[in-house]
Amino acid sequence: MINWSSYNKSLVRRGQVILDFDVLDSWYSELERMNDGKRGAQYHYPDSFIQLLGYMRVYFHLPYRQAEGVVMAHASNKVPSIPNYSTISRRVNNQDIRI
Repeated sequence: MINWSSYNKSLVRRGQVILDFDVLDSWYSELERMNDGKRGAQYHYPDSFIQLLGYMRVYFHLPYRQAEGVVMAHASNKVPSIPNYSTISRRVNNQDIRI
């Protein structure tokens, strides 16, 4: 028999972990480290933020366009700029994101 109250609370906690926008606190320092000595175009979005979007995509079964929409709706006032869906797709697919 399932304890629905406990199950529901665990789902809410999972959402809190997935949507932890604390990665934004180190946005600029992480970008500076990533771009140090890099040749070619500079990164505009830190890896930790891209990983957050990757986790959101997997857990919520979101297409990349909807992941972009979630950021627009919930973090647009917290991030310097919002990546478009093609940037999210390219960067997420180039990272080793394990669930």
